[in-house]
Amino acid sequence: MDCDVREGDIVNVIGSFDTTLTCIIDNSQNMLILHPDILLSATAVADSFDCLRLATLKERVKAFSEASQWSVYGNILHEVFQVALSANDFSTPFLEKEISRILSAQMGNLYAVRVTPSMAVDHLRTQLPFLQDWAKLFVSAKPKPAAMVKGHRSADANIAIRKVLDIEEHIWSPKFGLKGNIDVTVEADVRDINGQSILTVPLELKTGRNAKIAHRAQTMLYTLLMSDRYDIESLCGVLYYMEKAETIRVPNLADELRGLMIGRNHLARYIYGKLDLPPMLQDKRMCGRCYAKTTCFVYHKTMENGTEETSGVGDVFTKEACHLNETHSEFFSKWETLLSKEEKDMERFRKELWVMTSEEREAAGRCFGGLRMIPESAPTSNDNVSKINRYHYRFVKRTPPASFSFLESQIGVGEAIVISDEDGHFALAKGFVIRVSAQWIMVAVDRRLHNSRVREPGFHETKNQTFSAIMEILEDGSTKPLPPPSSQEGLVSYRLDRDEFSNGMALIRNNLVELIKADGNPRLREVIVELAPPVYNLTSTAYPLPSASQDKINIDQKNAIEKVMSAQDYALVLGMPGTGKTTTIAHIIRALVHQGKSVLLTSYTHTAVDNILLKVKDDPIKVLRLGATSKIHPEVQKFAVLANAPKKSFEEIQDAYHSPQVVATTCLSINHVVFTERVFDYCIVDEASQITLPVCVGPIRMAKKFVLVGDHFQLPPLVRSPEAKAGGLDVSLFKLLSDAHPDSVVNLEHQYRMCEDIMALSNHLIYEGRLKCGTEKVAKSSLHIPNIKALEAFHRPSSSGGLVEGRKMCGGDGTPCWIKDLLREDVKAMFLNTDSVAAPEEKKGDRTYNPIEAELARQLVEGFLRCGIDANEIGVVSVYRSQIRAIQHLLHAHPSVEMHTADKFQGRDKDCIIISLVRSNDKEVVGELLKDWRRINVAFTRAKTKLLIIGSKSTLKTNELLRKFVEMMETREWVYDLPAEAHLRHNIPIMQPTQSSNSPRKGLSSQQQRRMAEERENKRPVTVQRQRSLMDMLGKKGNGVVKLGGPGGPSRGTVGRGLVASRGVLRDILNNMS
Repeated sequence: MDCDVREGDIVNVIGSFDTTLTCIIDNSQNMLILHPDILLSATAVADSFDCLRLATLKERVKAFSEASQWSVYGNILHEVFQVALSANDFSTPFLEKEISRILSAQMGNLYAVRVTPSMAVDHLRTQLPFLQDWAKLFVSAKPKPAAMVKGHRSADANIAIRKVLDIEEHIWSPKFGLKGNIDVTVEADVRDINGQSILTVPLELKTGRNAKIAHRAQTMLYTLLMSDRYDIESLCGVLYYMEKAETIRVPNLADELRGLMIGRNHLARYIYGKLDLPPMLQDKRMCGRCYAKTTCFVYHKTMENGTEETSGVGDVFTKEACHLNETHSEFFSKWETLLSKEEKDMERFRKELWVMTSEEREAAGRCFGGLRMIPESAPTSNDNVSKINRYHYRFVKRTPPASFSFLESQIGVGEAIVISDEDGHFALAKGFVIRVSAQWIMVAVDRRLHNSRVREPGFHETKNQTFSAIMEILEDGSTKPLPPPSSQEGLVSYRLDRDEFSNGMALIRNNLVELIKADGNPRLREVIVELAPPVYNLTSTAYPLPSASQDKINIDQKNAIEKVMSAQDYALVLGMPGTGKTTTIAHIIRALVHQGKSVLLTSYTHTAVDNILLKVKDDPIKVLRLGATSKIHPEVQKFAVLANAPKKSFEEIQDAYHSPQVVATTCLSINHVVFTERVFDYCIVDEASQITLPVCVGPIRMAKKFVLVGDHFQLPPLVRSPEAKAGGLDVSLFKLLSDAHPDSVVNLEHQYRMCEDIMALSNHLIYEGRLKCGTEKVAKSSLHIPNIKALEAFHRPSSSGGLVEGRKMCGGDGTPCWIKDLLREDVKAMFLNTDSVAAPEEKKGDRTYNPIEAELARQLVEGFLRCGIDANEIGVVSVYRSQIRAIQHLLHAHPSVEMHTADKFQGRDKDCIIISLVRSNDKEVVGELLKDWRRINVAFTRAKTKLLIIGSKSTLKTNELLRKFVEMMETREWVYDLPAEAHLRHNIPIMQPTQSSNSPRKGLSSQQQRRMAEERENKRPVTVQRQRSLMDMLGKKGNGVVKLGGPGGPSRGTVGRGLVASRGVLRDILNNMS
């Protein structure tokens, strides 16, 4: 067995285990999948036999290879074939109509390869007879005498394609560590020397002229995917070479499959290792013609210290890499290594889909499990929208817990999701949430779910693999009408997971390659890689603005515009909290456009991009907004029409791409064809201090100059991996350049959000007194309380008996009401010390929260609302998600009160903010989150007129920054010592707390506990209970997922350092992995 298996590796063993839990894997039997959580495309595995290095780089780096007219023609013909086969209509009028429809959608790609629509139509018409002849021969209810297919190492067969089950079916299989998109899933009547069988098979169309071994390998691997998705033994695939008019049956031969899976394991080893690459191929002819040679040579030079000699390709390598010096190599190696560390950490989220039950992910707010599709929602589809949004489905909980709500989760409208079932079939469809209510959730997805994988009467796993279809041919050659949703549909239990399985790291790596490659921008390399000083003109160019803009502009914004105008390389705009970064960017855009400059506007989020466009939407500026309309703010969707509306001619495309003065999109959406057409004068990146350097490099390389707007005193880029963070991945390009060249920074210091008392906190703690109130009105503003007397209702006993005996209400013994004290209009910033309340934090697992602080926050919110403050002007902030969930649970009757972590509140503000700091303990430990001064800065700068901070003074004083905060509050007499049992001194009605999808699970019935235990045991999808063996080489009795023992001793559930496959130990092994 040729497999590089090492201690600590995760493997999946498929085969037969004897009574001693032993499974022999050799050339004749059974199979081992190395790192099955790494899902490799069947195409990548097939291509790896030509060049393992290329296959590895394709998985690691997503390069924008130039399209050719033949690849565009191939894509169009694939879609024509799929649609015609689904409709069972290969008539010339139908095919030409489809060509016309598809060409309209492909106009941008045709423009990129400079093929006019008339040229494309002329060529595509010449290909239609191939499709029509094939369909006439093979598409029928029964095989026609002449419908013979060649057998690859097998007898020829007589076949008929009698049903279409799906088109472009994407399958994820952690059982085999594979994934793939199958052109057409069909049901075929196959007759050969072994008799007749009705088989469900993958059908692959190849429009090129050359037959390749990789094509057969790909098709054979698809049979494994089909076996896993349909719970059958997929015996063969069908490969159709259009121009050769040749159809081949590809059986899943044991020896060839074994070789393919060995190749898959070799590739998985390199993908898992992240940093190592396979050796250079050292073939001058092949390497010189390879489209990925630039990426390959850059990696060889920078990561492997490669030379012309070690490359094996001589001057071909020198031409691509001779310009790279030691500084370039160190830069590339550093950031590539950090990205790999981050990607490694993110892989745990990717495998959660199959190693965690839906209940476990639901408890974390990242999933809804046990869902039932509402029958009337099943047929909803829209062929006029993009494929990702084509089918609409509504789901409800099959057995919802008491007071369950779909609204209490991290999954909201616009969230990317993956639909699977609870039986181990993953990624049945992908799409977005479009509507949510407490009782149901509606999604728009790319795949049909209704009548999918529904077995028909007479089904047999090897001889009669018959399923419900989207197209079925009757005996007379007509097409059977589509059936209504099957009665079996209600039996399927679905799960809806937040899509955290695509990380975009391959695209981000390509930014680094593009930055340092030979034909990249040399000046951009100098200022970013070598940190060369930026150049500025001594005097800026005149920039007359419309009078309305001049009236609104302040001195900081004027300085920012002058800085941008004088920059020859870049300018940095540091926008402190509330200083109007968005407004400043709008002014900069107006000034640049007035001078006839083109602008690429970008940020990491759609929201940030659209907030700027909202500022200029009424200006006479032509804007092209790229991106899915569903993710764009309704008021600026008019800018997306230019990009998304069908184009009828190259002239329309030319106008759409080149005439707008401003093109706006997110940082990760720079793969649009417009970026191959234009180089912009300026690129403006908003929220640049929250974007990692490799991501930020993507858009700025599309322009001659760039402007970064941000504040590195607020939240840094989000980095999950502790190793990557320690290495500096959370250091943004904004911070890197501002530290290297402080003169390149212009500050926005006049803020229009906070009154002067609230501003004083961040000014003292963070900004060294540089923040200023923009106007006297802002400085002296306060929160008007309409009806403070309404608080008296909180001091009356309830009809049910009032407070617990022996406890006193506020005001009952002449003591003041602490809520009334804090709602006074002259109280603008106050620290609520809980040391006298006895409000200790609590821990459950890795979650930290403080129930008494949550109750105090609730009572404050209820007080504001009772006194007439609008719920939309109240916000509750904490750095702990668990605390936010606890407060949301208490205030579920007030959905308009925004409750978020500090991270989610950045960029937002409210009149009144209540902060719960949570930590209160005898050990005086404040935790890592509260030690992050940037996160604290964000939390302290969200309020306009009233900021109430709840926390334990004794605990907070153990941290330097927080001690400085407490001392400042004490100096200004802004500390309010809450009375003992403050949370028990009011009668404030509250609905009974209910267990939600985000709450810890308590009081489960024995039946529920048993079901959860069974599902945990079955959370790996590769179980013998569901999956039959594929062929004689894979034994008949079992399979299992194991982790090989590491240096610290064998993992739980392993026998020494061997492999374990008993179902009884899988739970322990998986728990150990988690």
